[in-house]
Amino acid sequence: MGRWLMLLLMAILVVAAVSYGVQRWRHHQGPPDPVPAEIKPWFGPRNAAEAIAAADTQIAGARERIASGQKDWLHLEILGDSLVGRYRLTGSYADLAEGDKVLDEAMALAQFPAGPSLSRAALSGTLHKLPDVEKALSRFDAQKSKPGGDELSSAWALRGDAAMQRGDYAAAREAFGRAGQASDNAELALRQSMLALRTGEIDLARRRVNAVLRGKKLTRQALSTAALQRATVAYAQGDWEAAGLWVTYADSIFPGLWLSEAFAAQQQAVEGRPDEAVKRYTELATRTQLPEVMDALAHILRLQGKGVESRMWADKAGALWAERMKLLPEAAIAHATEHELAVGDPRRALVLAREDATRRPYGATLSLLARAQLLTGDPAGALASIEKAEKGGWRSAMLLMQKAEALDALGQDGNADSARKAALAINPKAADPTARFIWFGHD
Repeated sequence: MGRWLMLLLMAILVVAAVSYGVQRWRHHQGPPDPVPAEIKPWFGPRNAAEAIAAADTQIAGARERIASGQKDWLHLEILGDSLVGRYRLTGSYADLAEGDKVLDEAMALAQFPAGPSLSRAALSGTLHKLPDVEKALSRFDAQKSKPGGDELSSAWALRGDAAMQRGDYAAAREAFGRAGQASDNAELALRQSMLALRTGEIDLARRRVNAVLRGKKLTRQALSTAALQRATVAYAQGDWEAAGLWVTYADSIFPGLWLSEAFAAQQQAVEGRPDEAVKRYTELATRTQLPEVMDALAHILRLQGKGVESRMWADKAGALWAERMKLLPEAAIAHATEHELAVGDPRRALVLAREDATRRPYGATLSLLARAQLLTGDPAGALASIEKAEKGGWRSAMLLMQKAEALDALGQDGNADSARKAALAINPKAADPTARFIWFGHD
């Protein structure tokens, strides 16, 4: 009888321990993903064409007011912000470059410390001009009037963006936290999600973006952006099914956006339908004339062994990247590096990657530098770049797979195996051939 009582007590303790463990696991995981069919938009354009038409109207109106004599910094800010808004819909670097000039003019017209400081800082961040971000935010801080919660939140969020690009993830995390204290919003949550994803906190990244998707009063464009970020988190985990679910939602909730269409083409390849992906990429590249899409198309064609077609699209993309490098070099350089690495000249990629990693020494640029070093026969240099990224706190399966490749080349087989295991622990499909199709949203 005593033995049975002891066994019963042990069974109760085991059940209790398992129950506690499950509760802890559920708390860690957070609520399950929202159901796309249950997510409803609030207001705004129903598709990208309507949004672009609205942006066209805003830009035309701003130009007309400025031409009629209302050339003050406020109206210039409206024009600049509208141009940047249209760029986010079309990918047009011409709009981005004009917006840059317009906001510079607005800042020059305004009497210090007034002016569109936050707009200037936001665009400088998009252009990867980190010193200009700090300069604009210093001017914002010097304003005599006390900023509202939304403005203060934006300023801290922009500081967090700049800190992340400098590779200071602790400072970025702190800045995002202070932004949330001033005013929490969906855009900030997506920033925090991306920081969590790139520093190895994938569950936190998923929970943060899920919270945005569950939010109220979001436009279709905002929901599409959040859904693509949720897909990016899924790609980082090797969850192709979840990625497909959210890519499909993004493409349907705000149809016509080039980026969600590109994700959709990519997903076709990931799901084993590369010919369909090529067809969709080709149509999109022809219609938009965007080098990002051409690169993805050239890459998948190369993987299929279609060298002539790949080279044709790679040459077209290369010419466009050369134009963008002349127009906005800091903004284009990372993309141009990826182009050279995938379908161009690794030696050229190495030059570009070194320049960008010097200016923005964080995980993404250091990973590109490591890839260029590997492809140009410098595994020791690649390992140093990878370890610098790791020391800063960057965590990704792709970086670890590159580390394994560098260690293999250096004859450190045991360490290479450990790096591969660590990569597969993050993303079980890191070594899967289908992972090579992921061009948009890769880690």
